[in-house]
Amino acid sequence: MSVEEEKAPPAPPKSPNQMKLVIVGAVALFIALVGAQVAVPLINGMIANSTHAAAAEDDNADEALAEDEALAEDDEEATGPRGPALYTALDPPFVVSFDEEDGARYLQLTLQAMARNEKTIEAVKLHAPAIRNSVLFMLSGYELQALNSQAGKEQLRHDLLGAANEILAKNDVEPGIEELYFTSLVVQ
Repeated sequence: MSVEEEKAPPAPPKSPNQMKLVIVGAVALFIALVGAQVAVPLINGMIANSTHAAAAEDDNADEALAEDEALAEDDEEATGPRGPALYTALDPPFVVSFDEEDGARYLQLTLQAMARNEKTIEAVKLHAPAIRNSVLFMLSGYELQALNSQAGKEQLRHDLLGAANEILAKNDVEPGIEELYFTSLVVQ
């Protein structure tokens, strides 16, 4: 034997565990690549559909806004330019009790009236006792469960606005309250 052959021993063969690790890694990489090839078109399709849906909603909202602006312009021509929003609180808060199967429940509601002219705001303050009476009677006739949903709260707000404007109309106050806002609503 020569000296060179003794210095360089032959390379040991790779163990079966190392070969298994390499094969498992290659299979995992292959699965990841195939998964990416399938997932990317699906995700792009979902994004494109949501973008198209949002664009359609924006188009519908733009059309509705244009119609509202046209109606507002017609109103301004008929009644003159709209003034700034003026607010007045209907204080103190309204408190109504409800007899429920599980005991007495209470509703506390704080309201603000919004109008666009000082005459209406002064009329709301002047006729506050009649408006409060109407609101309290309406609240006591409401079902407490109806106030658990957004639609129920909005319906109550709409009904209270109608009742308050009815009081003002009976007292020859025009144009009336434009909006009623809940500034606090507590149910116990």
